[in-house]
Amino acid sequence: MKPLKLGLSLAVLTLGVIGRVNAQNADDSLKAVVDETRQQVEGMAENMAILTGDVEKLKQLKVSGYLQARYELNDSSRYGITGGYDATKNLNANNIYIRRGRIKFQFQPNASSRYIIYFDASKDKVSLKEAYVDLSHRFKEHAFTLTAGQFNIPFGYEIEYSSSKRDFPERSLTERTLFKGERDRGVNLSWTLPKNVQFNAAVLQGYGIEDSKFTWFDPTKQKDVLGRVKVKLGMVDFGVSAYHGKTYVPGTAAVAPVTTYIDVNGNGLVDAGDSVRTTTGSAATPAVEYDKNRVGIDAQLYLDVLPLGGTGVRAEMIGARDKGKMERGWYLWLSQAVYKNFGGAVRYDYFDPNTSDAAKSDATGTLSLAAHYYWDANVRLTAAYDMPRLLKDNSIFSKASGDKKDNTFTLQFQYSM
Repeated sequence: MKPLKLGLSLAVLTLGVIGRVNAQNADDSLKAVVDETRQQVEGMAENMAILTGDVEKLKQLKVSGYLQARYELNDSSRYGITGGYDATKNLNANNIYIRRGRIKFQFQPNASSRYIIYFDASKDKVSLKEAYVDLSHRFKEHAFTLTAGQFNIPFGYEIEYSSSKRDFPERSLTERTLFKGERDRGVNLSWTLPKNVQFNAAVLQGYGIEDSKFTWFDPTKQKDVLGRVKVKLGMVDFGVSAYHGKTYVPGTAAVAPVTTYIDVNGNGLVDAGDSVRTTTGSAATPAVEYDKNRVGIDAQLYLDVLPLGGTGVRAEMIGARDKGKMERGWYLWLSQAVYKNFGGAVRYDYFDPNTSDAAKSDATGTLSLAAHYYWDANVRLTAAYDMPRLLKDNSIFSKASGDKKDNTFTLQFQYSM
């Protein structure tokens, strides 16, 4: 029996050793799994912290914009190109094109400052429309904002009113002529009072962003200045604007007369039978600097009494002096919402580029009609018809004899985000 007991004892001892070894191995394996899991969790937490930081940055970035795809049908359109060779002298005005393709990026990490950059892709080019920094500060109930960079000129109502919301394809002729491009470079201080009154004081470069000669530099030493007071009462808003600056007109060099002839008999001499032509020369003209002044008043009335929907009435008048000429323009604009998906508008726009010479018949009055269909919250379809008319003498409605047939129909698809 002794050998049997010894054998059983050895077997039990062996199993115990094996059990302890297996338990130790199991503990080691479990510890390894726990360590690996802990490392994975720590890595995920680290990645989550990075992702949270990135999301917080994205939340500070706001992207907006809109696209306008347009077809225009113009009464003045003809076939071809003047001379048949210069593509810039296109005679046709019936086109399908992208009028505005805009995207705006706004980064605002805190309430005291923000950075905005705004691009436009239209027709065949991309351009910078706005790029500025806003610095904001509140003192009790007074709000101050200092804007530096390239931004909308804070003059009147229509300039700062977004093209994505406007009823008509283009701004009034007065705004397009006196404030071409609607934007300039400079600084603008805005002060909003508690009682819905806002003041603007701006110093501007003076030539806007679409001047063909002075693209980014200003030939005049002094800068243009602007002031505006705007009152917002909810149903009625109104404002007064004033602008003073300089316009520089470059001089021209003297041009000598030039004589040419056709040598009929080929003898190299000017004979009696040869055709001789002499162009007239001109003297040099000096550069001139003119005062550039604008004064404007604007008012808006918002009503919500008709069962159809809201009604808006807008009016603005601007008097200007530039290059020695007095100019005057105004518009009257009525908008009407028609239930949820429809809307309509009518505007009469008047501009006289030289009020001191009534006999020239150079003023233009444009009657514009527009109808909208809101496809959804982002898409608006617009059909508009503009009827510009050259006006007789100092009339604001009567057509002059030189008026051209140039009415324009516009069909536009707009997507806003």
